[in-house]
Amino acid sequence: MTLSFTQLLPEEGTENGLLRVVNTAGADLHVTGIGLDWPGVGGAFMQEKDSILMPEQTMDLKITLPPPDCDDDSAPVVGMVESGDAAVRQELVDSGQVFVRRLWALQCSALFVSDRLGIEYGRRWRRLGSGAGSTIVGSLDLTRREGNEPVHLLGVQGSVLYDLALPGARGLAAGVLSGSLPIEVLPGNRCDEHARGQATAPFTFRLELKVGDSRPQKVLIEPPLSGQTEATALLDRACG
Repeated sequence: MTLSFTQLLPEEGTENGLLRVVNTAGADLHVTGIGLDWPGVGGAFMQEKDSILMPEQTMDLKITLPPPDCDDDSAPVVGMVESGDAAVRQELVDSGQVFVRRLWALQCSALFVSDRLGIEYGRRWRRLGSGAGSTIVGSLDLTRREGNEPVHLLGVQGSVLYDLALPGARGLAAGVLSGSLPIEVLPGNRCDEHARGQATAPFTFRLELKVGDSRPQKVLIEPPLSGQTEATALLDRACG
């Protein structure tokens, strides 16, 4: 048996993951429980399952992670599989180790930032340009929840369909309680119907910021439905 971890793109950054189980034995494997054992998720946990894997079969089994323990990411991530009264404990393969730790870092960044800042999109979007030069400009409204350190937006990252830019002010000065900072959505380089129709996470945008002297934090900033509607119309204009 080999164990790994992955996640569906629409659920990136959430607690919903997939434990990838490969049955390397010569007989069917009846999985009755799966889990992880790692300090970053608070230790060991198990969840009930009822799945049968044939020899050499690979199956991604849904697993819900507990809240992260952001103070401890030591030790390898161990996967656990129960089959009746038998249990297997095995370190995840390297790609699974990397994925779990990346997800842990994203979740801990989100907690760190949300404790200190409220980040919301503004209600209004302005349409600029025409054709392939079309863009829309909205705002990220930042409201301080605690502390008075300066906040600096370091960059934004779009998706397969959209690029992002920060065309104006990029933060809050020390002691300033709130501010509205412009964010621009631009068409990416994909107008083909396959890309537009098959994109599973077109609005999974990312923001990198720094609060005071903390390390840079990366958080997901998916726009609300109004912003998604304007972005879709933008792509229609840009792609003709």
